[in-house]
Amino acid sequence: APPRMAASWDRCGVQVASAATEASKLAVALDPTPETLARALQWGAQAVLTHHPLGKTPRLPDRLDTHHEALRLLLGHGAWLFAAHTSLDCAPGGPAAWLADELGLTGRAILDPQGATPRVMAFYKEVATDGFDGLVLPDHLDVDRMHFDGDALRHAPQAFTCPEPQWPEMREILARCQDVSPMTGAVRLTEPAEPHGFGLVGRLPEPMGFEAFMQAFWKAVPRSFATLVGKAPETVRTVAYCTGSGASLAAKAFAMGADVYITGDVTHHAALDVMGLGLTIDAGHRSLEEEMTRRAALAIEKRCAGQGLEVRFFESPDPMRAVLRDQAAL
Repeated sequence: APPRMAASWDRCGVQVASAATEASKLAVALDPTPETLARALQWGAQAVLTHHPLGKTPRLPDRLDTHHEALRLLLGHGAWLFAAHTSLDCAPGGPAAWLADELGLTGRAILDPQGATPRVMAFYKEVATDGFDGLVLPDHLDVDRMHFDGDALRHAPQAFTCPEPQWPEMREILARCQDVSPMTGAVRLTEPAEPHGFGLVGRLPEPMGFEAFMQAFWKAVPRSFATLVGKAPETVRTVAYCTGSGASLAAKAFAMGADVYITGDVTHHAALDVMGLGLTIDAGHRSLEEEMTRRAALAIEKRCAGQGLEVRFFESPDPMRAVLRDQAAL
C-alpha cells in the first residue's frame, strides 16, 4: 500500500505518533474503533495498522466521543496508529484483488485508473561465476531480469527493470554486491508502466447461470445479506467490483462490459441512476474490506517472518445487520 497511491483527499499514513522505535506486536484491523483498539492494545500491540483512518479531516479531541476515546487509548499506551486507506484500495496486485482471486477472474483491468508507476531499467555486467543469478533479493522487490542466452555472452552487458520507487533500494543492493558491476545509470521507462486505481473488472473462467454465480458469490463474500439493484442477467460472464463505497463507478463497470457489479454503500438515488444499466450487488462496505484487510495482515506476517514481529488480525464487527419485520425487537 504505497502512500503515493493514495487519493489526494485521503488521510493515509500516520494517524497517531509514538516515541516507540521498535515493535514486536503489530495489530491489523479494518476500523480504529475504541473497542477494536482496546483489544489490540490489551494484546500488547505497540503498533496498530488499520484500513480506515481516524477521519478524513483533522479535528481536535474537543468532545467526549469515539474519536476522543481512540486517542486516549493510543496515547495512554504509547502506541502507533497507521492507516492504509485508498493506498491499499488502489493496489491491483495486492489484497484488494481478493474477490477477483476468489472468483478466478481473468483478463483483469482497473475500473477507475488513478495513475501509473514507471519502471526503471538499469544495465549491469556480471563479473563472477554466479553473477546476477546468485543475487538474493528481498521478496518485496519486483525485479524483472533480462538475460542473454549462451556462454559467449556471459559477461556482456545485461539489464533488469524494477518499479521506480524501488530503484534506490535496488541500487544500494547492487552497490554492496561483489558479483555485479553496474554499467550505466538507470533509465526511466515510459512503457511499460504499472497502473493503479480503484476496482477491477474481469471474466469468469466460464460463463455461469445467475443462480450458480450467486452461489459462488455467497461462498466468497462473508455476509448474510446483500441488496440487489437492477435486473439479474441470465448468464454472468464479466464481473466488476470495487471495495468500499463504489456506487459512483457502476456506470464505468457496465460500460466496460460487466454483467454484474459488486460494491458497497449504494444509496437510493445512486440505485435509481444505475438500475437500468445492469445488476449491481451491494455487498456492504465492511464485508468486502474486512476480508481485504485480513489478507493484508497475512501478507505482512509472511513478509516479516523471522524478524521478531508477531502480526495479529482483529475482526471488526459489521455495524449493519438485516432484521426481518417480525424480528424488529431484536
